[in-house]
This record gives sequence, structure tokens and C-alpha cells, in this order.
Amino acid sequence: MARFGEPGMEGLGRGSERAIYRRVLALLDNDRVKAALNLTDQQNSGLRELAVETEKATVKTEADIEVRGIELRELLHADQPDRDAVIKKIEEVSALRGDLMKQRIEGLLKAKTILTPEQQKKIRTFIEERGARGRGMMRPGAGLGMRPNERRGPRGPATSPPPANPPNGDN
Repeated sequence: MARFGEPGMEGLGRGSERAIYRRVLALLDNDRVKAALNLTDQQNSGLRELAVETEKATVKTEADIEVRGIELRELLHADQPDRDAVIKKIEEVSALRGDLMKQRIEGLLKAKTILTPEQQKKIRTFIEERGARGRGMMRPGAGLGMRPNERRGPRGPATSPPPANPPNGDN
């Protein structure tokens, strides 16, 4: 089991959480998505600004969390850790995690003020449909006019093993 502060522990899940901002920005640049949502230029620029500002705040808070995590690891590394200092550091990390959650929720609430109820419903439907089919498995014409990624080549291994019994009978 990984201990707090070990490689991989601090960054658990962060990449996928922050990637949502890049996906939102990509969607805002997609003409089919903008048309399907019927986004005005003002809504599009407001959502773009909100996504960028929220991502920046998130990156800063996550960095603070990581730094406090390193400090906590070093406090715990001592032969006789200072219990009060450890508890204080845990409280700092907890407070920052709460701040991070608040930042994300504030971004969501602000986005809801930019979008109409109909647009919010379309986005919810898109998310639900996408979740039901699995990540990246949109069928043509579903959701916000998105199309699935084209597969390049067959599934499975690059080469198939030879048949057990060749057709000409040679073994």
C-alpha cells in the first residue's frame, strides 16, 4: 500500500480532473457543439473565461496541496514526529482540499448562470448518453452532434497468430 507522500500518491486522479477544463475548451471551439447548444458568442466567451480561470485556480490550489503533502511527509519522517505540527499540516491539507472543491463547485454554479435551462438540459443529456455508452463511444448523431472517433485498423494484436492447422495441410 502506498504511503502518503510516496510517488504517485500526491497526484492521484489530478490529471483526469484537470483534463475536464481542456475538454470544455475543446468543446467550446467545436462549431457543431456550439450550434447544438445554440450558444451565443457572449455565452461562449463567458464559459471560456470561466474554464480558464477555474483551471488556473485549481492548478494553484493543487500545487499548494502537493507542497503541504511534501511537508507532511518530511514531518512524519522524523524519528519523533511533532504530533501538533503533523495535525496542523493535516488541517492545512484538508482546508486546501475543501478550497479546491469550492472552486470547482463555484465554477459549476457560474456556468449555470451563463447557460439557459434548455442548454443545461442538453448538456446533462449529452453527459448521460456518453456515460451510458462509455467514454468516447458516442454513436453518430447522438448527444451534441458529436461523432465517434474513427478507428484506425482492427482491434486486437497487430498481427494474428498463424492458424493451428494451415489450410494446405502442412504442419
